[in-house]
Amino acid sequence: MKILLVGSNKHYAIERYYVKYFKELGAEVFHFPSADIVFDFHSKNIINKVLFHSKIYSAYGPVNRQLINVAHSFNPDIIWIFKGMEIYPETLNLLRKDYKLVNYNPDHPFIIPGPGSGNANVTMNVGLFHLHFCYQRSLQQQIETEFGIQTVFLPFGFELSDDVYQSVKNTNEIKKVCFIGNPDKIRIETIKHIAEKGFEIDVYGHGWNKTNLKNHRNVTVSDAVYGSDYWSKLMQYRVQLNIFRIHNIGSHNMRTFEIPAVGGIQLAPYSKEQSLFFEEGKEIFLYKDDKSLLDKINTILALTTHETNIIRNNARQRSIISGYSYADRALLVFKTFKSLINGDNFL
Repeated sequence: MKILLVGSNKHYAIERYYVKYFKELGAEVFHFPSADIVFDFHSKNIINKVLFHSKIYSAYGPVNRQLINVAHSFNPDIIWIFKGMEIYPETLNLLRKDYKLVNYNPDHPFIIPGPGSGNANVTMNVGLFHLHFCYQRSLQQQIETEFGIQTVFLPFGFELSDDVYQSVKNTNEIKKVCFIGNPDKIRIETIKHIAEKGFEIDVYGHGWNKTNLKNHRNVTVSDAVYGSDYWSKLMQYRVQLNIFRIHNIGSHNMRTFEIPAVGGIQLAPYSKEQSLFFEEGKEIFLYKDDKSLLDKINTILALTTHETNIIRNNARQRSIISGYSYADRALLVFKTFKSLINGDNFL
């Protein structure tokens, strides 16, 4: 099988996991970093940034021409596009004549809270794919109903080697609340609410030093963490808070699987999906409103060390046994691609 994967190749991109495991499954993969080409262009200097944001020149044109050339040269069985902000509808209309086109959007094609979450191309392109992978059940139903296009449920996952897990699992616990992620309105309000009620909370991410929480007496703001530091922070805090962005409400996000994978004690918004992935009170804690959020924090902080160790172990074992890793997700995608090539129907 030949797969042309169109998406970021930055160190944080989940596309890299799929490339890795596709190759292990025997696929021939060409990774075309369309999003990176555009990002590197407008990040190069102030002139390029002005050109991009004023829409005078976006660098989309050369990217689309390169993609068409790569497709014709590589001749893939599948073209899998992640999000696709930089891909024109005209390009997809051309490519879909000769290739099976598949999309996966880790954000949402119709709910776009900021410039990095999507654009008109993403929304207009929805109907031009032969198949959509969706992390959200409601989005699956919307695409199938409105566009008559096949969809497959593809949750987020985790990528954590046993070596990294072993190196961080015995880190001394910090008996506080922690949040890892970048700020938005919902997250700022939630953390402020927790802090105003007297709970200490450590926050890691980009941009928090520009918010009104920077000088709050109960909030400690730090830079984003990566690699083993990231996994260590997820695991060592007594309460690892998960706060959804607007397009994740009612569904789940990446932290849903990353926190329990390393044995973290997760406190997350309630959704039916999350309650099916992990068992409430045994592997995860879920809150439905501001009151239950505070009540659950108190409950988790009051647990004994023995009780927290059981929850941590339960969460990690559920993650492994249930097949929530990106290796498992890649196998699902690989099998789906085979079916798509063979003309099977998923609806």
